[in-house]
Amino acid sequence: MLGAAALFLQLTLWAAAVHAFFPFIPDGHCAPDEDCHAHSPGFKRSHAEAPKGITVPVHHVPTTTHDPTKTDPVAVAASRIARKFARPQPPASVTLPAPVPVRLEKRDNAYDVSEPIEPTEPNSAGIFQYGPDYSYFIQVQVGTPSQSMFMLLDTGAANTWMMGAKCQSAACGLHDTFDESASTTWRKTADFFGIQYGSGNVSGFVGTDTASFAGLTIRELTFGLASHVNDSFKHFAFDGILGLGMGDSVTGGNFLSHLKNNKILDSLVLGISLNRGSDGVNDGQITFGGVDPAKFTGEITYSDIAPPQRAKGEWAITMDGASYDGKGAGSTNVLAYIDTGTSFIFAPPADLDELFKHVPGSSSYDNKRYREYQVPCNTTTPIVLTFAGESYEISPADWILPKGDKCVGNLYGWEVRPGTGSWLLGDTFLKNVYSVYDADKKRIGFARKAETLGKPTSSSSSESSHPTSTLAGDDSTHPVMPGSTSGEASGTAQATTAGPAAAQVNSGSRMGPGLLYAGAWCVAALAATL
Repeated sequence: MLGAAALFLQLTLWAAAVHAFFPFIPDGHCAPDEDCHAHSPGFKRSHAEAPKGITVPVHHVPTTTHDPTKTDPVAVAASRIARKFARPQPPASVTLPAPVPVRLEKRDNAYDVSEPIEPTEPNSAGIFQYGPDYSYFIQVQVGTPSQSMFMLLDTGAANTWMMGAKCQSAACGLHDTFDESASTTWRKTADFFGIQYGSGNVSGFVGTDTASFAGLTIRELTFGLASHVNDSFKHFAFDGILGLGMGDSVTGGNFLSHLKNNKILDSLVLGISLNRGSDGVNDGQITFGGVDPAKFTGEITYSDIAPPQRAKGEWAITMDGASYDGKGAGSTNVLAYIDTGTSFIFAPPADLDELFKHVPGSSSYDNKRYREYQVPCNTTTPIVLTFAGESYEISPADWILPKGDKCVGNLYGWEVRPGTGSWLLGDTFLKNVYSVYDADKKRIGFARKAETLGKPTSSSSSESSHPTSTLAGDDSTHPVMPGSTSGEASGTAQATTAGPAAAQVNSGSRMGPGLLYAGAWCVAALAATL
């Protein structure tokens, strides 16, 4: 009862405040750090087994051992409900620990992560995943000499930060951390940052350093270096967050603005393909500056970001509707937040009640915090979401989750923005499409995925993966839009000369592949938490 009350309180606080990263595990669901289901093939994150071509960093030794058997999913869920976007805290509220001796040596993290194949498209990075389908992140080389960090891809917020070597929090003891004293290009600023994540916070100071990823290099990237991290992050394999939101940032600068202002990319476009763990080979990929024609089939259909969301820098568009077996959910023209940092789908309970009444044998359970929907495990019909007149199927492999001797839907009845009727679409949906985020023209596009290398992307429900979640979005009132020159840290940058296919977009229109775009996009690895 105490756990349920605590989680309900966290949900209430989240909905009423400015938001930040939101890791969420529904009651009874297995977290990926629990030894209660088989994991997809992956590798233990060990510097001795670093991927080819990746600089092996030296970091401080972990102070504790990750013990997945001691996780209480309900307690974890209660402690990890996070506010969608972060609000800056006064510097006085940020308590930095006293400097401690740091013993430098290789560390061997215990997290099993799925390693992606090497992309062939220029300006692209393979997306690692943990879970499976729990969280999606890329490897970023930071500092001089470079130190390798796993950074969560988060289109829901603009805050970028990583764990620092001086951090003594339990979560930092389980991760690789950035040692600023070992980098000759690190510059500390006078700014502090604090981000509230549910029952705890992440805090530290702001600085700049060189960051390299996907064949690109940013000089003087501004980010937060955390000296305190709450325990929620013990359950995730990534070492920090790469904020891909267009809004304001509390960590000293907007990542997309850095790319734009320093002319690193000709087009400020992100093309993302998320891998489903059960599909076998991890071909997840993010392309900076355009799209990869090999990752999708047919046309990319775009939807404009409406003026209110554009002003706040939110990746949110109008969804025409949702349906099951040709029967609509009753909700039409609703606002949908598109968030790579969230695993599940959240929607107003009334909308999902209408949708699930069309699923034979379904039932609902309201635990006062969110509404859960049970469905027959042999259900094979996809759920369909429609944007700009184009419909996209969510495979049963993604929207149905085995839970003991029953199955539940990965769509939860909880209104993200009370009174707005809005939906939040995380990786449960995004694994089924190739998604394009065009910050230049302020729109989002979707295309049908190509087949994965392992098996067709439309798996049956018997091949279901086990996603768990995170939320993200931006509720800031003073956004720093890409291309803005206000208050951004300046710097020089280098980029590869060859670039990905440009995403030529028109509002609400479709782009045919033609000869140039012949091929297909494929969803691969990235999901649930920060």
